[in-house]
Amino acid sequence: MKFKKEIKTGVVVTLIIFLFLWGYNFLKGRNLFSSYNYYYATFPKVDGLQKSSAVDVNGFVVGLVSDIAFTSDKLDSLTVEIAVENKLKIPENTVIRIESDILGTKSVRLLPGNSSMTANSGDTLHGTMAPGMFEGIIDPFREQAEKLVTSVDSTLIVFRNIFDETAGNNIRSIVSGLEQMVSSERRKIGTILSDFASISGNLQKSNEDISRLIANLNAFSGTLAASEVKATIDNANSSLKQLHILLEGINAGQGTIGQLARNDSAYIFLRRSLEDLDKLLIDLRQNPKAYVHFSLFGKKSEK
Repeated sequence: MKFKKEIKTGVVVTLIIFLFLWGYNFLKGRNLFSSYNYYYATFPKVDGLQKSSAVDVNGFVVGLVSDIAFTSDKLDSLTVEIAVENKLKIPENTVIRIESDILGTKSVRLLPGNSSMTANSGDTLHGTMAPGMFEGIIDPFREQAEKLVTSVDSTLIVFRNIFDETAGNNIRSIVSGLEQMVSSERRKIGTILSDFASISGNLQKSNEDISRLIANLNAFSGTLAASEVKATIDNANSSLKQLHILLEGINAGQGTIGQLARNDSAYIFLRRSLEDLDKLLIDLRQNPKAYVHFSLFGKKSEK
């Protein structure tokens, strides 16, 4: 009976020790019933990342943060150890990124690379920090505010350099001169403004005439567009084409005009005919009796 109590006590103690070890490893991010591969990444800060924080890929939890410690005694960087299920094959150029949700809870996300080589357990991967949600919103405004402050500061420096004592005296002198000029030329300025008012009134009165003129121009342009200008131009083009064909025929020696223009025999015949006619006229003038006989008494002329 006593032996059974010792056995029960041993079983209970063993179970308690097992539960303690399991709970301790669970809090450290380890599960005694699963095997893990461990990877490391170095960060300048972790922004509140805790042990046992989730490690996910594309939103699916595949492991836990198992340890966080300073990399060296200088306390200028931190090394984060993550435990990932060994069935998950991670490329060697995978990035370990610390992210934060809308409530500020930190987690680790794996960004798998495209390398065909698989990282081994114990390898150190590249680590990076994701910008916070408010940092992504505030940073652009902060940059714009810094630029605005710089511009205002530069503007103030320019104004301070301009409006020193000498510049102020010069400006006051210029303003005084302008006042004197305006005072002396006030009557002329009034006349000019009156003339402008009169011109404006005349333009307003002539508005109807101008509108009527524009309407007439529009009507004339419409009438011109509707007229048979195109037909007239087409007829002229047709006549020019026919004239061109006629001139080409003359140059080729076609027709009577072409023969006269291109054939020498017609020219020679015409020249000889003119020479014979000229000789005939000369002979007719010198010997008219040989060609014309005129008598009041009907006497026959001698042969």
